[in-house]
Amino acid sequence: MNEKRKRIAVVDDESDLAELFSQGLKQAGFKTIAFDDPIAALEHIASNPQEFSMVITDWKMPKMNGLELTKQLSDVDGKIRVMLMSAYDLDQDELRKVNKNEYLKKPMHIAKLIESIKTVFSEPLQEGSEKTEKGQAEDRRKQPEVLD
Repeated sequence: MNEKRKRIAVVDDESDLAELFSQGLKQAGFKTIAFDDPIAALEHIASNPQEFSMVITDWKMPKMNGLELTKQLSDVDGKIRVMLMSAYDLDQDELRKVNKNEYLKKPMHIAKLIESIKTVFSEPLQEGSEKTEKGQAEDRRKQPEVLD
């Protein structure tokens, strides 16, 4: 396929965890990039939004928490899906406000993360993302490719 492969950005202030998740996803065939700084991640993604199909981010981070990062990413490109992860319980009302696609409880096994990614990509973008039905169908066709 000639289309540029879509990336998944993994953002966690614990660089070891960001790398661990990123490497696990790479082994499963996804193209990923890891960030341990949410501001650096946002700047990189904002400069190349068409390159990213998903961001997996920790909730509790210094400089910018995952909910704020999710809001900022939505402003950059409403087509980027976001999965929040946390060792803490998150307020469901707050999560709905940022239109999150998925919430994962840490610690988690990489197989659970991969399963959740596949689930998120099998569903249309949530309301509030200003997508048309045609745009949703296009997004489903543009899911990140799994490397052979």
